[in-house]
Amino acid sequence: MESLLIYSLELGLLAVAIVFLYRKLYSPYNFWKKLGVPFKEPGNFIIGETSFLLMPMEEFGKSLYNSFPNEKFYGTFQLWNPILIVRDPELAENIMIKDFSHAYNRNNMVEPDTNALSKHLVNYRDEKWKHLRNKLTPTFSSGKLKGMHPQLLACGESFVKYLTQNQGEVQVKDLFGRFSMDVVASIAFGLDLDIMNNPDSQFYEIGKTTFAPNLFVRSFFMLQHFLAPLYKMLGANLIPKKMEHFFVNAVKQTLEYREKNNVSRQDYLHILAELKKKDDELINSKELDPNGIDVFDEQSVISNAFVFFAAGYETTGSTLSYLFYEIALHQEVQEKLHQEITTVMAKHNGELTFEAISEMTYVEQAINETLRMHPPGVAADRVITKEYQIPGTDVVLPVGTAVLIQVYGMHYDPQYFPEPQVFRPERFDPEKNEIIKGTYMPFGAGPRVCIAARFAKIEMKVCAAMLLKNFKVKPCSRTKVPFENDPRSFLLTPKDGIWLNFEKR
Repeated sequence: MESLLIYSLELGLLAVAIVFLYRKLYSPYNFWKKLGVPFKEPGNFIIGETSFLLMPMEEFGKSLYNSFPNEKFYGTFQLWNPILIVRDPELAENIMIKDFSHAYNRNNMVEPDTNALSKHLVNYRDEKWKHLRNKLTPTFSSGKLKGMHPQLLACGESFVKYLTQNQGEVQVKDLFGRFSMDVVASIAFGLDLDIMNNPDSQFYEIGKTTFAPNLFVRSFFMLQHFLAPLYKMLGANLIPKKMEHFFVNAVKQTLEYREKNNVSRQDYLHILAELKKKDDELINSKELDPNGIDVFDEQSVISNAFVFFAAGYETTGSTLSYLFYEIALHQEVQEKLHQEITTVMAKHNGELTFEAISEMTYVEQAINETLRMHPPGVAADRVITKEYQIPGTDVVLPVGTAVLIQVYGMHYDPQYFPEPQVFRPERFDPEKNEIIKGTYMPFGAGPRVCIAARFAKIEMKVCAAMLLKNFKVKPCSRTKVPFENDPRSFLLTPKDGIWLNFEKR
């Protein structure tokens, strides 16, 4: 009898294990079949789809887009997690803009209260995200951006001075990284570090370490749809304590110094501090619940200054590197840029005013074309937050479905951008209106678009205008044509940097 009980128990446990494995392994693979969505079979039944883990990011983007070329969307997997791939501009527009209420979250791994740097817009979801977005949107208004313009000019002047003393062959990825970090330190942290001439700065070292190409980190980000639930459950902290302490102290010390010495400076940190001050006053007058979801406290100030650093350093530095690489190879574009810069500045008494920057339309076209060819990310992700029927189909996506909108693939589709491998800023001429909606989105689109996109464009225009006014840039003996992107990075970033030659005009 005892052996029969043991045998029955073993059979029961085996049955439970089989059911568990079926639900965990086989059942997810039926996800797309049940919805009637064409899908790519996973590479391995047990561990799922893993081919994406070792692909360079641009190859990953092309591979996703070019699979199922006749479909507007299809299903695939990351390991065994189902993900909808969107390769149609109209559907992309619907999901990110028109039907935004059905997919307004991103699949982030970090909860907003995990550490002192995590309480920011990128990590927030649902109502918390909406409240914080409403608070932060005015921080990048035209008036606020104009107030930050003097700091941008100061960083640009330091760059011009450095290149004047060090013209010739230079590794531009490093130099543009220093420039963008100077801007981040000045605008977001109120620190005038002159990193251009002090590359050993701890601030810059942390930035380089954080974004150094790393295959483990890249795979980690590629698996975020799979790992997010685990990290949320564990409350995992992805920020090293040393980095956390550094940024917390940097913000606190700057704010304390300003308050003690009655210092006012029109930068992003000042704007964040004013948001906190306003909420403190509302709490003191009992008009705001101190435990409410929309309170902007000290941690909010620190976290949103940190995310400015995270978003503003690597992507801006890389984009400027790509821009100058392209215009070094296309001298006719460079001369047209130089002509516009000198003409516009002459109208403004030789000064690079905020208004002058706004009038430099061809400079912006060149930046837009650079972002088309070299977008910071290859895809935009969303998570279905309310059951969504894909327009024109019977497919209904359940809540929690992960969506990847193919940015890189559409940027290189010849039906949207003829001769996509050719650098041609004229395709972004606003008078020609060539760009089809939903095909160009280097910063994302809709309410969840990068909130600092306009600032980033202005920063890059200031840098380009100041350098091209003073220097000619050409390829040199160390310029690789074509160059390679680093396969270890989760962002598009040039491998071994980009070498160019700068000559004083």
